[in-house]
Amino acid sequence: MPDWFRRPAPAAVPEGAFTKCTKCGAILYTKDFERDFKVCNKCGHHHRLSADERIAMTADEGSFVEFGRRDIRALDFLQFPGYGDKLTGAESAEENARTDGLVTGVATISGHPCVLAVSDFEWGRLAGTMGSVFGEKFARAADRALEEQSALITFCASGGARMQEGLTSLMQMAKTSLSVAQLDKARVPYIVVLTNPSTGGAVASYASLGDVIYAEPGATVGLSGERVAAQAQSVKPPANYRTAEFMEEHGQVDKIVARKELTTMLAKTLAFLGS
Repeated sequence: MPDWFRRPAPAAVPEGAFTKCTKCGAILYTKDFERDFKVCNKCGHHHRLSADERIAMTADEGSFVEFGRRDIRALDFLQFPGYGDKLTGAESAEENARTDGLVTGVATISGHPCVLAVSDFEWGRLAGTMGSVFGEKFARAADRALEEQSALITFCASGGARMQEGLTSLMQMAKTSLSVAQLDKARVPYIVVLTNPSTGGAVASYASLGDVIYAEPGATVGLSGERVAAQAQSVKPPANYRTAEFMEEHGQVDKIVARKELTTMLAKTLAFLGS
């Protein structure tokens, strides 16, 4: 058979060339997806970012200087099943890996100095939860903001208190709240950005105490989970319960800001607050 009757074999699609939106299922070009800061250009869903990705899109290029990367480590003092393995795996995942999912450092945003405390939801498969090291790193970030008289900006992505540390994890709610109170007393600005998800003990403490609180569109924000809310037989939660939009309607969030506009909004806020 002549070669001109033969169809050429289809070219293989390079691995990773496309990304599927976790909300609407749209197939997106990965380059476009990353250019849009991992926001679906079909439905607008804001996909989760790592702490490093968040810092890269927020801080001025080359301005971020991390501190507290490996200074302290969590202890598995309760011998909680599987917890020690998670900590060991996360700390040895890469060379000079971090010892907790909260990333802290100093940076500038459009030239305005600030201190950043950014939660990494995926670190150690621990859902950005608050443990003893998380609380200590947050407190040290607040101390740095006090020392330099620079605003503290935190990005929350958390499942709440870390159950593997029992009551010690609940103590971090008081510890982080005290740090925020010290900032308030010294009139040092404290800005919170709620991302998906922001729940549990985080929302019951540091994540609800900002002088200004922003949230990304569609972010899950709330204290309790859907199963707990469903047990309240006398009250049926509204359809948009546990969303940033619901919190904005009820005054718990100052403004919902799309990811592509967030850096500009933070810069304006820093300029207004005089950081």
